[in-house]
Amino acid sequence: MSENENYGQQWVPGAPNAPMQHVTGPQTGGPYPNYGPPTQGTGQPIPPGQTGMYGPPQAGPPQYAQPARPSFLALMPLPIKLAVCSGLMGLVTFFMGFLSWVTIGETIDSKAEDWAMDQGNSIGIPAFLTMVFTPGWFLLGLGAAAVAAFGFVAAKWRRFLPHVAFLVVVSWLGLLACALALPGFISLGTGAILALIFGSFQLLLIGAAVIMDGLNEEA
Repeated sequence: MSENENYGQQWVPGAPNAPMQHVTGPQTGGPYPNYGPPTQGTGQPIPPGQTGMYGPPQAGPPQYAQPARPSFLALMPLPIKLAVCSGLMGLVTFFMGFLSWVTIGETIDSKAEDWAMDQGNSIGIPAFLTMVFTPGWFLLGLGAAAVAAFGFVAAKWRRFLPHVAFLVVVSWLGLLACALALPGFISLGTGAILALIFGSFQLLLIGAAVIMDGLNEEA
């Protein structure tokens, strides 16, 4: 059997009677498709991910969306959130000092006499009675602690949390002593009642913040 004379030859377009040209090796980068890698027209392969002369660029690695960054409030520890809420209650307590602390009616003279008669021949003066008309100092202490609580947003000041809590405890206890030591013929005013209520919330919140902060450090 004779070998095929056209084996190893390539037909050249535009010359119908021209003989087949012998191809000595694989052709790349020519005008017709071949089995070699894609080229840029100069015979050099196209690196992956770059655009060649023909066709769209090859797809690169998949891109993933960056996760949303949590807000500053979400990053704040729970004890600090409680301390800041305590500061809000403390500001309300402070402004209650502008309202009436005691209420004195028209019948105060008769009530004072009745109170003196109930005391007998001698009148005992408790220690806290000397603080009855000085509750403003304790309201100032609660207000100062409220302002200091907002500083705990910065991490460097959070180590002073127990000190601010101590100031709240002392101030609120002094405010309570002023209210309980009032003589029977003098009634508490609206400012005193509201100050004791909001001050108790301030005390509970910062107390819980100190306890939780201590438990977190032990863990």
